[in-house]
Amino acid sequence: MKLQVEQAMKEEGRKFPFSFREPAVALGDVAAFSWKSHDVAVEGLFWFDGCHLVVHGTVQISGIYRCSRCLTPVSVDRKETLSEVYGTEAVLPEDVEPYNGEYIDLTKTVRETLVLSEPMRVLCRPDCKGLCPQCGANLNEGPCSCPDDRIDPRMERLGELLKSNR
Repeated sequence: MKLQVEQAMKEEGRKFPFSFREPAVALGDVAAFSWKSHDVAVEGLFWFDGCHLVVHGTVQISGIYRCSRCLTPVSVDRKETLSEVYGTEAVLPEDVEPYNGEYIDLTKTVRETLVLSEPMRVLCRPDCKGLCPQCGANLNEGPCSCPDDRIDPRMERLGELLKSNR
């Protein structure tokens, strides 16, 4: 995922389009992520602003996640914003990434974008009922046969105190 930037350095302000489609494994070790076996699509524009190279675009990928409540597999299509500034100075500001002057390798930036925007929680549907805490049945498929009046063992002592105060 390399951008040839020599022409952009000669034409300040002119925007150059780019587009890549690669397997996610091209980003390095992605075995822990739900999108590891899918393709990542990157597209956008880059330009020289007079001091630095600016890259703006989008990263698209799909993955199979598990619902946070009922553990059902859920297909999620993600579209994340890619935005980075690159420079060649010896001392760079904190928000500027280095590059070698001839090309920019977007691999690290794309990987960081996907990892940092990884969804913390995925639901199969907004009203997912989850699993029964006693038998593990998926409550989206219907009610289970567990009694509803069972008291959480962590609250049992509190219930005894309330009964003794009556």
